[in-house]
Amino acid sequence: MKRRTLLTGTVAAGLTVAVGTAGQLDPMLLAAGTSAEPWTTGRAAAALDAASSSYTDSRYAAASELLSPLLAALHATHQTATGTARTTLAEMLARAYALGSSLATKYGDDAVALTLADRGLTAARATGHRITIAASTHVLAITMRRDGHHKGALHLLSTAADQLGADRGQPGLEVIGAYGSLLCTAAYTAAQAGDRAAADTYLREAADAATRINGTARHGMLPFNSATVDVYGIGAYTALGETGTALTHAAAVVPAQLPTTERRGRFLVDAARAWHRHGRPDRAAHALLAAERHAPEEINRPSVRELVTTLVYAPTPTPSELRALASRIGAR
Repeated sequence: MKRRTLLTGTVAAGLTVAVGTAGQLDPMLLAAGTSAEPWTTGRAAAALDAASSSYTDSRYAAASELLSPLLAALHATHQTATGTARTTLAEMLARAYALGSSLATKYGDDAVALTLADRGLTAARATGHRITIAASTHVLAITMRRDGHHKGALHLLSTAADQLGADRGQPGLEVIGAYGSLLCTAAYTAAQAGDRAAADTYLREAADAATRINGTARHGMLPFNSATVDVYGIGAYTALGETGTALTHAAAVVPAQLPTTERRGRFLVDAARAWHRHGRPDRAAHALLAAERHAPEEINRPSVRELVTTLVYAPTPTPSELRALASRIGAR
């Protein structure tokens, strides 16, 4: 019954709001050249935590509003810092740019996402911290994959995973989590490129990493555990056209193990895509309606609106609730 909770829950739906606009992204691109007053490290850390929490809570518009002035302030503060404070601020810049890139991806602006991810990796490399570098590399690889550069993205992901040394000595949970997250994205990237064997291998290795964690580990913004692997399995096998396998992964997900609203929304949307490709638009519609109840801004992403439109105009009976959802999010 636990596995069905999110798909059949009765959480009251709130009003769906727009995920974001290009206007929210422009200040992030211009942050490095914006005149701003330096902040204390404590104030910057608190603002970054708030923006990150907004993202994981699937409140993307709120995250964007917090992030633009934060990036400008971080640049101003970093310029005047020295010693360990400068390294700490570079790490914050890396995290902030990774967050901005992820938001741009949610908004469907891949060009901005790529630019912000590249700036984040530049800041990460200045820290010399392997986890920070791995997190920023991960985000950059995602933007490269979305731009069709699958080979380059896989090279970045596999190299970053190898450099973590998660299979050597006694790595900490954060290292294993970073390693597993990189492998999950590598699996999805390989699947997007049509390489089933590589996707299988990466997912198997990610599952092995998950067994080494008692609970959930985090690297960057992404939690990693066994449920993470199954969520990526849904996307990977849907991309490969093997929707039966994708739905097997969906059935294995225990929603309580998905530790953030953003991840729960992602799971439900990916399940909807798998059901749609499997020829069950009714099940896809129910998954999307559940996603709206749990993560309204996730359902209003451009790619999800496109899926809703496809389902509304499918040559099969359309639930009235789905037509109402289409109206709420402006799907045409």
